[in-house]
Amino acid sequence: MPPSSRRIVVLTVAAVLVGVTQLACSKEPTAAKAPEADEHRGHGYTALVDDGHVVNGKLMLEMSVTEKGFEPSSGGLLQKNQPVTLLVTRRTEATCATSLVMADYGIDAKLPLNTLVEIAFTPRQSGTLHYGCPTGETTGRFFVQ
Repeated sequence: MPPSSRRIVVLTVAAVLVGVTQLACSKEPTAAKAPEADEHRGHGYTALVDDGHVVNGKLMLEMSVTEKGFEPSSGGLLQKNQPVTLLVTRRTEATCATSLVMADYGIDAKLPLNTLVEIAFTPRQSGTLHYGCPTGETTGRFFVQ
């Protein structure tokens, strides 16, 4: 292939690549897709509703343990006498939070690395509900109404 033809091919390929990247960058962001009904099969519930929080009358809260601690560290507002299930996954070895302790409820749940752990409880009184690691260095809280 003569050098001028090779140059035309290279420029054509470059133009196509630039066009494809511009097209990809200009797409509207898509809304987050709700999990499929059987995505959490075997975890005691059937399908996520709304923002993935209320399932069969239970509030389902997903949490992670990272190098920063419990995320989110403030789980927001809980309702007194409404069952809650925490879905906790420890994603790092670099933490003291190898279990989640909620002393007021007698909870001391081990958190194996990269394993989803379900922790179910029902808030019995209004106020601040504290949780943390066994040493108390990594903590979080919920507010119960």
